[in-house]
Amino acid sequence: MKQTKGLIWLSALILFFVSSATISSCSNASSGEAFVNSKEGVQFSAAGLQQLKEQSKKENKPIFLLAHASYCAACKKMIKTVFTEKETGDLFNKSFINAQVDIESEEGKKIVKEYGVEGTPTLLFIGGDGQVINKASGFHSKEELIALTKGL
Repeated sequence: MKQTKGLIWLSALILFFVSSATISSCSNASSGEAFVNSKEGVQFSAAGLQQLKEQSKKENKPIFLLAHASYCAACKKMIKTVFTEKETGDLFNKSFINAQVDIESEEGKKIVKEYGVEGTPTLLFIGGDGQVINKASGFHSKEELIALTKGL
């Protein structure tokens, strides 16, 4: 009996530390740093929405906003397999003001409310006036993500 309780406590402790490490490795986005850092892929900004709108108007490019969460497996998969791709980076870096927001941050909570984000990842394409041009949610392959940009 004692041995079983000891194993349960040890398992719970290991699970806690593994979970904490996973969450902290993904939570830098809420501290104002870009969540995705890739040399060849999409270059994301952690700027606030108002600054993004101003930049969008100035550069005459729509905003691509990735709304993610540190616990989101689909977000992590897209970050590792889609946003790091050179083809994706070439298109998005040329055509959009790319930004990301953790939905649990202060800015993220505003985005959730303003744009009706119901899950993660949510992919928002927003004009300089703040109006949504296109919106999708869930995991998207490189091809599916690129298809979302057609006609924008």
